[in-house]
Amino acid sequence: MIAVKAKQRSSGAGRFAALDGWRGICALLVVCLHAPVSGFIHESAFFRHGFLFVDFFFVLSGFVIAHAFHDSLAEKRNFGGFLLQRVFRVYPLHIAMLALFVAYEVAMLQLRGPDAAFQGGDSVSALVHNVLMTHSLGVLDSLGWNYPSWSISAELLAYTAFAAVVVFAPTFLIPLAAMTIAIGLVAIAFFDGTMDTTVHLGWLRCLAGFSVGVLIRRIAWEETTEPGHERSSGLWSVAECATVVMVAVFVTLLGGTVLSVAAPFVFGFAVYVFAHEGGGISQVLKSRPIAFLGAISYSVYMTHAFVISRTENVATILGPHIPWSVFSEAADGKRLLGANEGQALLAIGLIMAGTIVFSALTYRFVERPGIALGRRLAKSGNRTTTNGAPLQKQAAA
Repeated sequence: MIAVKAKQRSSGAGRFAALDGWRGICALLVVCLHAPVSGFIHESAFFRHGFLFVDFFFVLSGFVIAHAFHDSLAEKRNFGGFLLQRVFRVYPLHIAMLALFVAYEVAMLQLRGPDAAFQGGDSVSALVHNVLMTHSLGVLDSLGWNYPSWSISAELLAYTAFAAVVVFAPTFLIPLAAMTIAIGLVAIAFFDGTMDTTVHLGWLRCLAGFSVGVLIRRIAWEETTEPGHERSSGLWSVAECATVVMVAVFVTLLGGTVLSVAAPFVFGFAVYVFAHEGGGISQVLKSRPIAFLGAISYSVYMTHAFVISRTENVATILGPHIPWSVFSEAADGKRLLGANEGQALLAIGLIMAGTIVFSALTYRFVERPGIALGRRLAKSGNRTTTNGAPLQKQAAA
């Protein structure tokens, strides 16, 4: 596996090492949500409600973007440079994964004919919206293609809205964020009933979570506070343990109810606690293995759907040639990998391992070159238009 150096930078560079660790863990929890495996992962309410961990990403994104870019945007008013960096942060991997899904559909078209490819959520029209990153804006009826990428579409909208307000109407940032939270969560509760909305009100879900993160950074986070400023103490360790329990209980018991719309507040509190990096759990989260997961977390999130689909393909081909059952059927009729708990654990282990290896490769050869290109273009544009200093380095978002 390719080694990835996950540097632990201070708040001045916009990176919070413990929160990066949580980013990696939550990305793996989303993999568990989508992995069609039998056993406790399919049956557990905690894993079934794993869609809520996407809201953690939204809140964290708002927090670190506000931390890393608010002052720079307000001072230099470099809206175009900021947005260019954000596009090159997320788009290269998005388009690379989309190309792999398209290649698979083309192969199916050649092998099985037009009825086996480019259908439903994987239609050509849906592909256009995926390329344009508009597939979270209510223009599609269902998820398709690289289905987790709907949230990246919504994040681009959040980046654009944040930068526009900071540059053109900075005094309205806090009231607009508060209004977005109130209106967004009420609308989601009324129209969708739970926080599990994607192509319908996914954009509003993202804006609400992102706004919570922005408010925490602009209101609750003291300017003098730095990650690790408070020495690791028993009190902070208790606070971190209590926060983990709170999140687990909330996801398990309320994830399938209308109260799931409170997720941005729950995760906002968790972000605030772990941003201090004051307890023992934070020290574990900053360890090298978890830091590695944090570094490749965006790749994990964007590649796992493809890995899962190809794992199912391989299992389908090998199934008739293996003397035991590879698949089982859930009560809801869903086909699952694993006829018993042992096979299910093996299946999720293979999916996890494949996703991590693949993600290490995409991080090295797609993400990092894309980030570097975006920075160079932003610096070049900044020198051309303002002759000022370039935008601050990429935030960990």
